[in-house]
Amino acid sequence: MSKEGLTHEHVNEDQSGPTVDQNVSQGDVVHPEKPQACWTDTHHEHQVDKGLFIDQNILTSGQRLTTITQGKQSSDQEDTYSWYLWKTLSLISFFRILKNFLRKGFKLKSKMLRCLNMSQVTDLDSKTLTSFHNQCILVPPSHSWQTCEFVEGFVNDLLEAVRTTGSDMEIEDFVGVGSLYEQWASRKSIVCDIHVPVVPPKPYSLEFELLKESRGSSTIQYCCRVKMVKGGASSTICPCSNSNLDDDDTLCLLHPDKKEDHVTEKNIYDLLCQENSSYLAKTHVVKWFKTAVRKAWDEISHKYEFDLLFQNRENPGSLKVRFRSGWVILFNLTPVVRFKDSEVHLIPYSPSGIFSDTHWPVCFMRYENALLQHITKTLPDNACHIHCLQILSFLHKHQTGLTGPCGLTNYHLKNAVLHLLVNKTLSWDPEQMACRLDDLLTFLKQKLKAKSLNHALVGNPLIPSEIGFPEEFRMGKPVNLFLPLSNEELYLKTNRHLLEMIRNMPVLIYEYGSMRNIL
Repeated sequence: MSKEGLTHEHVNEDQSGPTVDQNVSQGDVVHPEKPQACWTDTHHEHQVDKGLFIDQNILTSGQRLTTITQGKQSSDQEDTYSWYLWKTLSLISFFRILKNFLRKGFKLKSKMLRCLNMSQVTDLDSKTLTSFHNQCILVPPSHSWQTCEFVEGFVNDLLEAVRTTGSDMEIEDFVGVGSLYEQWASRKSIVCDIHVPVVPPKPYSLEFELLKESRGSSTIQYCCRVKMVKGGASSTICPCSNSNLDDDDTLCLLHPDKKEDHVTEKNIYDLLCQENSSYLAKTHVVKWFKTAVRKAWDEISHKYEFDLLFQNRENPGSLKVRFRSGWVILFNLTPVVRFKDSEVHLIPYSPSGIFSDTHWPVCFMRYENALLQHITKTLPDNACHIHCLQILSFLHKHQTGLTGPCGLTNYHLKNAVLHLLVNKTLSWDPEQMACRLDDLLTFLKQKLKAKSLNHALVGNPLIPSEIGFPEEFRMGKPVNLFLPLSNEELYLKTNRHLLEMIRNMPVLIYEYGSMRNIL
């Protein structure tokens, strides 16, 4: 290009300077409504005439405008790519967070729904409770097995001696019940409970009259009258019992001791039944059983190197084995009557004392054990339901030592646990121990305030049929285990007992835990 062309081109650019300058001003985001008298160079402190460097300014502004445009296009592309990438990653992250949130929210909601109470009775945590349980309450399985094995072996020898020495009642095979067999015994309550079913000798049999005594609008108390009858329409009576046979030389192979049987037959009603009645009396049966056990022990005591002591407790069969080393084993040997062909036992004592001598309380401990074992199979490993029951039993026994007995027993505690296991969908994971213990204490407070704690099995249609619980009890009306608390004095004492037990629980647990750590 020639100089003239270049000069002419520059002249034209110079003539159109204001237009270009206006465009440049727009490119530099200079608003036309704000007039500017001069350009300010940031590297110089003096003003420069607009015309002197117009060409350079035009070049510089043009290049800068092109660079900015290209930069903007490249930047826009990069920004667009980055924006889509960021949006994609954000969406992925959002869905992941939403999924986790919904999952955690569902678990949290489930836990809140599964929690019976939102207010804490105690501020103990599961870790502290687990440590306390393992150090102060847990009974080593080997110790439980050894205790049961010893008691069962000794009871088997004792009852065999009862049969051998002659008995007015026949003794069936014993069965184990209670905390040791249900695996919730604690170190302070290792007692082996043995039930011994008894039946009258042939040709006698038992008839049962199940009574349902109303104790309020919604609860009843079950008891049973047991009538002893001789023979029956369907029974076969041996001819040797015919009074018309006076020949003393007649020998019966089934009843060789005929005269002895005649004496027993004459006195059996007086021995076991209420006076002038054919109904079994609890006190008579207990007296007969204790006498038979004492006679049997006299016969076999030389075989053992320990003493057998009969204790004076509410349970008529409370026994203590004391070795020469000082080691003591406690067990209860209780005569019971089996209700029909079921595992329902009629027991000869009632802690509440509300039944007469011929009214036998109904005991469902065999089915309670079956229910506990059935539910345990559906729970996770190391479930805390047994631990909670053991802790409650430990605390209750300790409080009883401080303030004396009251209307609350371990049987009530076990039924409270069974209620939560059967009627509520709760998590019994080990880390939920504090929450479950809190639920149990709140449950007991509520039931104690209402003076009403129904038996967990009776009248509860939620009981699984697999345990074989008799239908007449499962579909019957509930039984109120807190009925004795209608006595106002006993109620106030029991209420104080529970409140003090809850209040003393944290201090007791930390105290016992620290003592075990020191030892």
